[in-house]
Amino acid sequence: MRLRASRATELAEMKLDYAEWMKAKDVTCLGRWCLLHGPEQHLKREALARLRGEAEKGAGGELGWEALDGPGVNARELLNRARTGQLFEGARVIVVWEAERMEASEQEALAKGVGSLPPDVAAILVTGVGEGRRGQRGGAKETEGTTEEKTKGQKRRGLRAALRRAIEEHGLGIEFRRLKVPEAAQWAVARAKRLGKKLEPAAARKLVQQRVGTGLGEISVEVEKLALYVGDRKVISGSDVDEVSPRLVEDDVFRLVDAVGRRSAGRAVGILRGLLEEQREAPGRILAMLAQSVRLIWQTKVLLEQGWRAGQDVDEGVRELLPQDDRKNALAQFARKQWLVRRTIGQAKAYSWERLRRAMAALYACDLAMKGIQGKVSDEAAALELLVVQLCADLEMPVWESPGRAQRAG
Repeated sequence: MRLRASRATELAEMKLDYAEWMKAKDVTCLGRWCLLHGPEQHLKREALARLRGEAEKGAGGELGWEALDGPGVNARELLNRARTGQLFEGARVIVVWEAERMEASEQEALAKGVGSLPPDVAAILVTGVGEGRRGQRGGAKETEGTTEEKTKGQKRRGLRAALRRAIEEHGLGIEFRRLKVPEAAQWAVARAKRLGKKLEPAAARKLVQQRVGTGLGEISVEVEKLALYVGDRKVISGSDVDEVSPRLVEDDVFRLVDAVGRRSAGRAVGILRGLLEEQREAPGRILAMLAQSVRLIWQTKVLLEQGWRAGQDVDEGVRELLPQDDRKNALAQFARKQWLVRRTIGQAKAYSWERLRRAMAALYACDLAMKGIQGKVSDEAAALELLVVQLCADLEMPVWESPGRAQRAG
């Protein structure tokens, strides 16, 4: 816990993660700025509910609650409202949802104005699902704010580092990081216990690793479904998870890549058909995930040749060899999904550089053909099957490898 206050009970200036904050005593939002940020949304909602409850208790039950949407917030107006106590209406809490979507200029202006507040007023900024923050793990320098990018036709903004630092220095900043697999599995067991069920540890790990991931909102929904499914039975087993919870698409794609690595065309095509026919996944999405998996293997092979081992950090020179976007960076992926590490290392050892090069070329050519840019296919599912066979057997695929002989697939 990184406290800057003289006493833990005063907690005037604080930077915490969620687990540290849960252990802290006498934490109130009244009289301070607060920031709830990070990717884990379920814990943010729990934290906000706790802050509200403690504020109501501190205000004797008389609490005003005002909610604002980040995109429309004006920094000057927010500062004026936050600095002005209410003489006759009791304590008041102002909540700004999706604070990262405030205009960059408004965030900068707000950062300069963060400071002391009246003892009966609180201002809480909450980031949303779309929060994106560039910054490299392992001590690399964090970028000020986030590069704006187009997402479904709209600009996605990021929480400015200056605003986050200002609140951490003058108020309360709580980070809600993604949980690791063991933490999420333990949380699933505890959730099942609250529902009167015993979720076996192996079943909890399967649920997290192979079904829904580490997002607590998704885990909560699946545990409730499992509790209803077993009925009067007290124990939820791994077979129950198999029956009720759908597999993670990325896990099936991983199995597909593994089958390709073993040159098992029949198994690979079977997994692909399951994705297409049973899970109704779009061919374009599967192709993108296949390409991402191959890129992950490529990066892992680079890391291994630089002497990297699982769990180790790398120096700046090696880090610069990898993509700087966390969504495409192998080390960032491994930090969020530790179960990927050992499996990807195994695949990286199974693939030669020449085979990886041919795989990337085939994926790229298939993508161009599916989009009608180079060659053309009328059946995208058939094109994916041809691609999988090509990756397993290193066969020439005229439909996209030889533009002059392009023909329709299917």
